Amino acid sequence: MRLPTYYGRSKFFKMPVQDIALMISVALRFIPTLMEETDKIMKAQRARGVDFGEGNLFEQMKVVVPIFIPLFVSSFNRAEELANAMEARGYQGDKERTRFRILQWHLGDLIAALALVALTMALITLRIS
Repeated sequence: MRLPTYYGRSKFFKMPVQDIALMISVALRFIPTLMEETDKIMKAQRARGVDFGEGNLFEQMKVVVPIFIPLFVSSFNRAEELANAMEARGYQGDKERTRFRILQWHLGDLIAALALVALTMALITLRIS
């Protein structure tokens, strides 16, 4: 079993670096998506007659609330989809990364390649005839 990687030497500030890096990268990746989603929601609200620039500060904050609710719902849906995708792909942050296996060329590979070449030549010959 491999212990998680921690940042810092103090016993009070042990933090798993891999988890923090994953959170930051996912957050940065979704910023443009959230901006697009906010723009779509604002356009939909404007189409329904909501005016975002009128009134005092309290009235403007009151108008912005209908934007946040659909934005949070869509954000949670995206987060759940991402979690399901990571789980389906077998992501485990506390585990060591897998290693690539270097493939070796065997006799079966040579036979399959020769059979493929022969089949291709036969199909080309039949197509031309």
